[in-house]
Amino acid sequence: MRVAYVCADPGVPVFGTKGSSVHVQEIVRAWRRAGADVTVYCVRAGNDRPADLAGLDVVERPPRRAERAGRERAIEEAACALADAAVRDGCDVVYERYSLFSPALSMVTGALRVPAVLEVNAPLIEEQQRYRQLFDGDLAESMLRRNALAADAVACVSEPVLRWVKQRVPEARTVLAPNGVNTFRITARPSGGRAGLSDPGHFTVAFTGTLKPWHGVPDLLEAVALANADPTSTGVWTVRIIGDGPGRPDLERLAAQLGVDAEFTGAVLPESVPRLLHECDAAAAPYPQLAPGHDHYFSPLKVYEYLAAGMPVIATAVGQIPSIIEQEHTGLMVPAGDPPAFAAALNRLAADAALRERLGTQARAAAVEHHSWDGVLSLITAALSSRQEVA
Repeated sequence: MRVAYVCADPGVPVFGTKGSSVHVQEIVRAWRRAGADVTVYCVRAGNDRPADLAGLDVVERPPRRAERAGRERAIEEAACALADAAVRDGCDVVYERYSLFSPALSMVTGALRVPAVLEVNAPLIEEQQRYRQLFDGDLAESMLRRNALAADAVACVSEPVLRWVKQRVPEARTVLAPNGVNTFRITARPSGGRAGLSDPGHFTVAFTGTLKPWHGVPDLLEAVALANADPTSTGVWTVRIIGDGPGRPDLERLAAQLGVDAEFTGAVLPESVPRLLHECDAAAAPYPQLAPGHDHYFSPLKVYEYLAAGMPVIATAVGQIPSIIEQEHTGLMVPAGDPPAFAAALNRLAADAALRERLGTQARAAAVEHHSWDGVLSLITAALSSRQEVA
């Protein structure tokens, strides 16, 4: 089976370090493990190609340089060029990661009459309006509708994303397909605690991700400061922040103001993440409380990776997290926007090595059994097959 994987989002380099790049790579790997011959068609390949994807065929068509509304049209033109290339090459399935201005999926399936999957990871129109600038909203809306109607399956990473698609394209054939984790790449840490380190009075909590406001890192830093100030605490916590982003300078200043020992690794390659996690005692997903009317629509890659690494997880109980973490079994959940509760969870882990070990072991087992990328792809292809049979 020949699969054309399309990514026309300039903000998502196929071979990059961001979570979105990891997502692209893992879906490609899952298709390949299923026996597919995959070609990636993208507007930005990136420079950090993993060794196991060295032989992956990649067709790159960067958009021409333009500003403002012209850039949106340039991305559309580049996506059309990708579609033309996929049609020339031929494929048996077209799979596109949804981007704002791409008509590629509808063009390929229209020309080749092949099954099609549109993967939707976020309400991009709202994101663009809220955090950046959207010049041609009508173009963005029309591209979503065009591709969603052409797709045999619209794979949505969360219920809020699925509802968002349905509000705009009620006829879309949606399927809920949360994110997963590569349990071959991210292995369990050694039994008995953090790898290669032994300092019973000092503990490290890890965070992975891009340093942007919606990840809640300020709350994590405040929680660590509170945990360390607690006179009943049995140890001292430090923070390892794995990732980079525009919020880093402010977070470095905040850590200094709070007196928190925080290591900022900067952006790292995905293959470096397991070791960096294994050297820690716990992992955090401190998503904040959002303003009324705003959904936590994400499917948190970091949480799946924490589970696969066998880490005791502390996370805020928002969005999809309560469906991923089983309280007291694979992690500890606390209310969003409550650093004292997060601090209490940290100190509970510090005081109880057996709890850390039990949570980590059960987290790894849950990742392997329930959250593999192969399982995610199976959900999508099952929906694709059923739609094709009906047709």
